[in-house]
Amino acid sequence: MKYAKNLTLALFVLAAMSALAACGSSDDSTGATTAGEGEGSAVIGRFATLADAPAGYSKLAGEAELRRANGGTTVSVDLTGLQPRTPYIAHLHSGGCEGADPGGPHFQFEKGGSEEPPNEIHLRFTSDASGAGTAEASSKREVHVGEAGSVVLHIDTDHEMTSADGGEAEAETVFVHEGVDHSKEGGHHGSEHAHSDKIACAELEGAGAAEGGSTAAGGDVPTIVVRHGEPEGGVQELEYSAGDRIRFRVSSDEAEEIHVHGYDLSQEVPANGTVEFDFPAELEGIYEAELEEKGVQIIELRVNP
Repeated sequence: MKYAKNLTLALFVLAAMSALAACGSSDDSTGATTAGEGEGSAVIGRFATLADAPAGYSKLAGEAELRRANGGTTVSVDLTGLQPRTPYIAHLHSGGCEGADPGGPHFQFEKGGSEEPPNEIHLRFTSDASGAGTAEASSKREVHVGEAGSVVLHIDTDHEMTSADGGEAEAETVFVHEGVDHSKEGGHHGSEHAHSDKIACAELEGAGAAEGGSTAAGGDVPTIVVRHGEPEGGVQELEYSAGDRIRFRVSSDEAEEIHVHGYDLSQEVPANGTVEFDFPAELEGIYEAELEEKGVQIIELRVNP
């Protein structure tokens, strides 16, 4: 009887140890995938209604997101405050939201090429009864860091989707519109862009210092674009007054540590990623921000009294 009890106890302990081992194996498997692994880098911009937008968009709000992963690019928009049940189209542009022509020209993988996907990135959708709308477009090609200036929203006056030659085309860009895959329906529209009413613009990588020159506080957030370990356009000058908030982004095609001297702030930027700094201008003077590992200056930061 004593032997039976000992055998039962041994079997119980063995079963408990097996269960613990199984739990540990599950935890190890879960822990092997870190937060955000495989998702790539993302750049997010908030939509702002343009000064010359059509009437009826004073309450428009939302975001555009560009995500790079696995050699491809996905752009998505999420908006409220639109006109109910209205067709819209958004395009990825190469410029920033400032200027007489917000966004500038459409982004193109092959500049001067086709004005249709897959050479451009277009997002079509129809708002719901409450005036909300979402859309997503994915390309197998990667938009290089610094080339995603902004996303501009228009009313879609050419809602029917046909290819440039009027036929059905195989699209590299996949459209998602209220759960419907439009990639089987061809491109966006003919080469004649009937829509011209720009409603809102979301800044991504096209503002301020990305275009060269200095950027004062109070405007769009400047983006410093780093390629091959050097800032495009040279060292960027950012000027603020004491008490302002210092905000800027750094996009890099290589993994690096961005260090702001004087304030002793640093962030790790992943390859083909973007980081944003946001801190109060408490120290007056001239300070450097640099690529810490390479020792390359990318910003001259001036804080005036």
